[in-house]
Amino acid sequence: MHLITKLAIGVGTLIAVKGLDNRLEVTYYEPRLENLPPELDGFKIAHISDLHSESIPGLGAEIAALAPDMIAVTGDMIHDDDRSYEPVMRLFERLVQIAPVYMISGNHDLWNTSFTDFVEYTDKLGVHFIDDTMCEIEHNGAKFGLFGMRDPFGKATDIIEKSLAKSFAKLPEYDGFRMLLFHRANQFTRLTGHGFDLILSGHMHGGQFRIPGVGGVMPPKSSLIDSKQIVFPRYTEGTYTDGSTTMIVNRGIGNPMFIPRLYNRPEIGIVTLKAVDRQ
Repeated sequence: MHLITKLAIGVGTLIAVKGLDNRLEVTYYEPRLENLPPELDGFKIAHISDLHSESIPGLGAEIAALAPDMIAVTGDMIHDDDRSYEPVMRLFERLVQIAPVYMISGNHDLWNTSFTDFVEYTDKLGVHFIDDTMCEIEHNGAKFGLFGMRDPFGKATDIIEKSLAKSFAKLPEYDGFRMLLFHRANQFTRLTGHGFDLILSGHMHGGQFRIPGVGGVMPPKSSLIDSKQIVFPRYTEGTYTDGSTTMIVNRGIGNPMFIPRLYNRPEIGIVTLKAVDRQ
């Protein structure tokens, strides 16, 4: 075999091995937030999303070692009816021992006919399910409003818009720092202008395939009808800002597709809130 051919095969193999690396990756975010009370500076949130009923060895232990003040779960923890959600129940049994856990629905959660039973089980464990509700979180003598919104469930634009309008109508007013948990990051432009300072989202799976230095390649199939970007969609991972609203998108942990993730390691997000220094 020619030397150049051997080198090409070797380089290709190395690229494939690196691209298929599926070890958990911890990503650290420190958003600077204008309306954050200084007492909440340093409040640490472990953000996970899109487990899709998979069993991930070491996930609970990794989150415990990170010592968060709160755990935010932004949907699709379970999958359609073809996958058991027992691995997720075992994970939640571990998570509630680490920190308060707050969860909202994702589209695959709602498509599972046993989702109501799943929510009842997690409620008994102490998980806070906050679809279309708000709760107040206190830390170091200061408070903030934590909002959750139900996944809009549908795939078509008109259904999504009607569902979002119903959810917004259910949420109370709150005078203070406002954080939102909402599954579909690709709906960011429909969430801005509603007074949220920080949004935590998932759903986009990092773009499934990631091209280093370019970004995610494809959106979830469930978002294609409502999407104008069939390839290289926006909001696949990381931090985005629109006016006074910051959104942080988790790449997710599981894989709902038959094709592997590529250059797209499963992510635990650690979001440490930072107040803007006004001196």
